[in-house]
Amino acid sequence: MKRPVTALTLLLILILTLSHLKAARGESLARLVLPNPKLLRCKSSNCLQLFSEDVGQKDIAPKQIVLDMNDGCVYGITARYDKSVPIDRIKSEISTVYKQWSMNYPSETNLYLWRVEPEKFAINLAVTDKEDKKRIGTEVGTRQLMYIAFGGRSACDVP
Repeated sequence: MKRPVTALTLLLILILTLSHLKAARGESLARLVLPNPKLLRCKSSNCLQLFSEDVGQKDIAPKQIVLDMNDGCVYGITARYDKSVPIDRIKSEISTVYKQWSMNYPSETNLYLWRVEPEKFAINLAVTDKEDKKRIGTEVGTRQLMYIAFGGRSACDVP
């Protein structure tokens, strides 16, 4: 014989569903952590703090960071975020700090660029495609954020 669904059972199902939705919503509100641009042109071992701020347990941090160096000096930082991180979320986080240096391109180009003149570096945000997968081995759709010092490798030669 089947048992009828009681009000208590329905209430329990509702509570479990709401707590799951609340947790899912909380994940989307997690803070996105950006690389530390102070690493650019850094030649000392005491300035190798990878992130611009402390990373909390629920924060969204890059899944990979690649540093381009010349004789121990960092001139480029590439941070790769999972493809599940919305591109608009990354753009918004960058614009929070660097909005006045944003370069405008037609929206269909998917090119996002900030040229931070006072600190002498540029930021490029892109979504990797099939060509990138072949060239650098990243999953298609990975969000790739690049910081590069003006002059690239030669930026390290400037005192």
